[in-house]
Amino acid sequence: MNTTTIIIAVIVVLLIVVASFSKHHKHKYVFHETQVADAISKVFAESGSEEMSQTKFLHDLQLKVNCSRKELFFLFGKARSAGMITAENGMVRRL
Repeated sequence: MNTTTIIIAVIVVLLIVVASFSKHHKHKYVFHETQVADAISKVFAESGSEEMSQTKFLHDLQLKVNCSRKELFFLFGKARSAGMITAENGMVRRL
């Protein structure tokens, strides 16, 4: 093999490694339950009620946590499964 082929192969391997690392890093969500609980408490405290629309809740939670939309839905599911909130008919209620 000549030098050009080896250089191209090394560059392709490096690009694959960087792409796989980037994908793995972006799909690793780390949010502790205390962070989620604090953010939910702040959202409901600012709204002044124990129940609010789901779209408003998600928007306010996204502003509090400063995360992407995908991470937001992950947090929403985590909060529901942990029993922090319930969501029915487009309304979210704190438990």
